[in-house]
Amino acid sequence: MTKSHTDIIVAARGWSYPDWNNSFYPDDLPEDWQLAYYSNEFRAVVVPAAEFANVDPLEVERWVEDVVEGFEFYLEVTDLFIDWAKFAQAAGLLRTHLKGILLRPLTVDEDLAMIAPSLDATTALAPVCVLLPDNVTISNNGKDLLAQHGVELCWDTHEGKPGWRSGRFVVARVTGNNHYTPREWRETIEACLRCDNESSDKRKVLLMVEHESPEPDSLRAAMMIGDMLVIPDI
Repeated sequence: MTKSHTDIIVAARGWSYPDWNNSFYPDDLPEDWQLAYYSNEFRAVVVPAAEFANVDPLEVERWVEDVVEGFEFYLEVTDLFIDWAKFAQAAGLLRTHLKGILLRPLTVDEDLAMIAPSLDATTALAPVCVLLPDNVTISNNGKDLLAQHGVELCWDTHEGKPGWRSGRFVVARVTGNNHYTPREWRETIEACLRCDNESSDKRKVLLMVEHESPEPDSLRAAMMIGDMLVIPDI
């Protein structure tokens, strides 16, 4: 389906949902143990920007201690004017568990000049994908800026097909329908796998499920279908 190998990784945006306390997490599970429990079921999580913005470094170290080997963290960033040195220090505590950054500016100009310093800061730490605000059409200058940094735009799965050309890290954002059927998951994942990859780098697709309360069974189904469809390394 693609010229070079593609990995699919499924993740919820966050791991603390009130509805999960009655369905996913055991009733007697302490809140501090939820991440550890989540990491035994799923392979990755997207840490919302608000949760990581003021996190205590000791808490980040506890995250690393709690998760299983090979678990992946993806950090969301919405503030273009954060203290990047402080962010880099906190992100570095995730060590090899940090696999990508979703840069999600709340406002942006068509040339993306506003996010140029943020691209410099984040691409120095991990692979980056950009999620633009709704109804923003970037200029050729903006496209050139992304290309210079090896960065692609996030694909909202309810809008056409992904337009990725290169980049070793991309994001497919699943919103709206909280009851994805296996067929819908298959169609979404196949669209990701069919997308051209003009670079020789292996591409990782983060399938980010962003709902008020994602269904764990739906996440499991997406993960299983992804495993079935991805061609293994030889």
